Amino acid sequence: MKHSMCTLAAAAVLGLALAGCQPTAGPITLGSPGATPSPSPSELAAIVQAAVEDRNGTVLDTPPAMRLAGVHMTAAYLSKRERDLPKVARSKAGFKAMGFWYTSFSTKITVESVEVTGSRASVRFKELTEEYQYSTANGPSSVPSGYSLVQTATFRSSGDAWQLDSITPSVPGDGLPMSVVEG
Repeated sequence: MKHSMCTLAAAAVLGLALAGCQPTAGPITLGSPGATPSPSPSELAAIVQAAVEDRNGTVLDTPPAMRLAGVHMTAAYLSKRERDLPKVARSKAGFKAMGFWYTSFSTKITVESVEVTGSRASVRFKELTEEYQYSTANGPSSVPSGYSLVQTATFRSSGDAWQLDSITPSVPGDGLPMSVVEG
C-alpha cells in the first residue's frame, strides 16, 4: 500500500508538472503584435530601384506611371516628391526650349550597405543612369549621357511593410541630374 501511495503521489506531481508545460489555447505570436519583420536587402533594393526609376521618369517628355506602390512610401516622401515635380517640370521645359529632351533611360542601382535598427533602415547605394536624348537639330541620339551618384535611402517600418522615407545624395551640390531636387 505504501508503494502504491508513492507511485500515485509521483504520478500526480508529474501530471501537474506536465500540465504546466502545455501551451495555452490561441495563436502564438512572435515579437510584439504588429511588429514589422526585418527587411531583406533585396526587398529594400527593389523599393529603391522603383523609386529611382519613378524619379528619373519625371524628366522624360512623357513620364511613365509610377511603379512604387503607396504602401512603400511615407507621407513625407510623397510630399517631397510632389514638391519636386514642379521644379523638375521647369528644368525640363528650359531644356526643351533649347531643343533637347529625354526620350528614355536605364537605371541600375547597386546596394553598398544596409543598416537596420529597430523600426528604421538605411540603404547606401550607387545609382548608374544612362539617358537618351532627342534634339531638334540632330534627332535621336544613339549615345546616352550618364551619371553615377551615391545616395542614401532611409526607411521606416509601418505595419507589415517598409516605407521609403527619403533619398538623399551623399555629395550634395551642383552637377546633380535634373531629376534630383535637393531640400
